[in-house]
Amino acid sequence: MNTREVSLPERAQEWLDNYLTTVPEVEATQIRMKNSELIPIITGELGLGDTSHAACLLTVPYNRDWLTAAQVEENFCLPMVNILVGLKKIEKLNTTRTKIHADKFIQLLLSISDDVRVILIKTGMRLQELRSADELTDEARLKLAQEAGDLYAPIAHRLGLYQIKNEFEEASMKNLLPDIHRDISRHLAETRSNRDEYIEKFIKPLANELKSKGYLCDIKGRTKSIPSIWRKMVSQAVEFDEVYDLFAIRIILKNPSENEKADCWQVYSIVTDLYQPNPNRLRDWISSPKPNGYESLHTTVIGQEGRWVEVQIRTQRMDVIAEKGHAAHWRYKENNGDTEGAEWLSEIRDALETIREPEKVVESKAKNELYSDQIYIFTPKGDLLKLKAGSTVLDFAFAVHSDVGYHCTGAKVNNQMVPIRQKLVNGDQVEVTVSQQQKPKIDWLNWVSSSIAKSRIKRFLNEANYQDADIGKEILARKLSQWKIKPDVSTLQRIVNWLNLKDALELYQQISESKIELASIRDFLKDKAPSEILKDKIVSPKTVDGLVKVTSQSQDYLVIDDSLGNVDYKLSKCCNPIFGDEVFGFVTVHEGTKIHRVSCSNARQMIERYPYRVVKVRWTDSHGATAGFTINLQITGKDNIAVVNEISKIIASDLKVSMRSMNLVSKDGQFEGTYTLIVQVRPHLETIMNRIRRTKGVLSIRRSDEQTL
Repeated sequence: MNTREVSLPERAQEWLDNYLTTVPEVEATQIRMKNSELIPIITGELGLGDTSHAACLLTVPYNRDWLTAAQVEENFCLPMVNILVGLKKIEKLNTTRTKIHADKFIQLLLSISDDVRVILIKTGMRLQELRSADELTDEARLKLAQEAGDLYAPIAHRLGLYQIKNEFEEASMKNLLPDIHRDISRHLAETRSNRDEYIEKFIKPLANELKSKGYLCDIKGRTKSIPSIWRKMVSQAVEFDEVYDLFAIRIILKNPSENEKADCWQVYSIVTDLYQPNPNRLRDWISSPKPNGYESLHTTVIGQEGRWVEVQIRTQRMDVIAEKGHAAHWRYKENNGDTEGAEWLSEIRDALETIREPEKVVESKAKNELYSDQIYIFTPKGDLLKLKAGSTVLDFAFAVHSDVGYHCTGAKVNNQMVPIRQKLVNGDQVEVTVSQQQKPKIDWLNWVSSSIAKSRIKRFLNEANYQDADIGKEILARKLSQWKIKPDVSTLQRIVNWLNLKDALELYQQISESKIELASIRDFLKDKAPSEILKDKIVSPKTVDGLVKVTSQSQDYLVIDDSLGNVDYKLSKCCNPIFGDEVFGFVTVHEGTKIHRVSCSNARQMIERYPYRVVKVRWTDSHGATAGFTINLQITGKDNIAVVNEISKIIASDLKVSMRSMNLVSKDGQFEGTYTLIVQVRPHLETIMNRIRRTKGVLSIRRSDEQTL
């Protein structure tokens, strides 16, 4: 009885066979053929094991939702779930702009899945598709070629998969630059005989010398790849005939030795004894291998006819690793069949996370950014932006451009409308919506995480404050001129101190925002200083003409009575008191007593600085029966004509209130309205405000000098 345990690939094949019975036979045949080409790449050329093999077989059923993640975990293993989820995410990515964002795409691929096998498998899948690209349409083939050159060739390079890297580059150039590829290929064919003759002439004395020293070597001459030659032509701005280093000589040591490095340096000494080296072109990747595991000693020497020749020196072990990359490195090192061990997968990830230029070495792992703290977001055109994890639509808008951020009203994320505070996730495609009426607000600072967005919002708000301050400064200067008061530093400082403000800038800002009644500043500046007023000359309640003194519970009050004909008092315009409000009187020198509400914005300064000029006041019981009081209501609501009409109807028709004026300003989808009304008493006003507050679409209502109710 056969009790052999069924392997992961065998179980995956059974599930795939079951799935293929549900699709047309032609499609099933295509899937089988694709897998027959893919699996040798995954297990052979990339060196991956059973988990990756099985995941490749289940990719199509999983991507088409025939197979769920729960089923994969139950019947296989959790790592396979992670691989399939990562592959599906990559399949949905917009790769139209990989040419200018190759490094970011690589980082995005890394951040999509913690399992680096996702990238390796995807690399193998692209290689398989490229090898059968003749069956594709021209458009699909060109897209695949672009992606292969921009994205997967650099990935293969980082992994040390030079054969695969060259294949990606060759196919990419052949499809994207067919005329140039064909022209260089023709030149190489025409010069092959001369080149082969020169290589033989160069190698012969070198081979004899190495043999005489007891070194067993394979010495090969290889022509550089067409993409490599084209890069030299472009970078050096030369024609094909002017590219002298069209080929390289590779010396592969076959002597078994425990001291490989010393042997390579001995061979280097023999080469440089025969041919003059260029010391600036020495590359020692034996003492310090590349991050992708590549080991070799490179030098450039002057051969016969004064031609430069690159010479590469390595052992057989180094050559296998150079051609096959990390997979070969760990197979060679451990030789235990475990080609999917955690250690070499970790090294692959380290290689992918390093900088793109293979010649540079990362000094410290601390220099690598932690991908868990980053997200990669697509623009509608396919460009890729790197943001901090937790970034919002507003962060993205400022990353695109300051003006886009300033006017951002929301965005389409994956074709769904979302607000500006919506947090983004890896791989989202974002299209920002803007409006010229939109402006940054202080709340925005709570909705962004990037330092760039925060600094630009603060800068905008500060600039807006300074603009407001300039307006306030101009208003105050004009008023001071009208009042014939010199606008010097001491005058400004008196006003600032009187209003208990921080500085003149705050004074100007509050004036521009109509938070300070200019008449109160005029009164303050034109009144005599307290030290100049003699105590016996202070206007007292007994001598105020037009006010009746009454006594109630041992307290003196001034009673406002509308039956008096010649009353020397005024209702202050800064707070517009009405019958029923709690009020007090403030005795001025030139305008008699002004009546203020206790909640007036100027009350605190007057009471604290001039307590001897404050008198207690109350209304007579009859006052307000016939009198009308002017008040201002500040109403904020949704910018909808129906809301405005309903408010007007309540005021004019339902409550029979006289409306003196109405001023509306529309901003950011809301309106702010100032309504000037004639009311009788405070209960009357409260009835009006309660009715308006209950109106659908009204967000807030207050008297002009009160907090929002």
